[in-house]
Amino acid sequence: MPPRRHQWSSAPEGQEEERVSRSRRKRESTALQELGEKLAELPPAAQARLPLPSDLRDALNEYRRISNKEARRRQLQFIGRLMREAEADGALPAILEAWAALE
Repeated sequence: MPPRRHQWSSAPEGQEEERVSRSRRKRESTALQELGEKLAELPPAAQARLPLPSDLRDALNEYRRISNKEARRRQLQFIGRLMREAEADGALPAILEAWAALE
């Protein structure tokens, strides 16, 4: 019996989609949050030289302004989401390459 196809499956007909475990997704998300935290700790002049999307740049500036611990944690989660979007758009490798050039 062939595997059941669901209407919400994003894989084209006849192809299997790669199943990613929840633990793996959480590890990747945490890694992007940590990367976002390191980007937020960069001086503003160094951040200006990185090819960051404007919404990510605004979120990093907001993170620097926030002093409440819980608010900073939530902002890091938001930064992680923006980093995942940048990864999906293909902008993350350019950001990492420019960041490596700064160091």
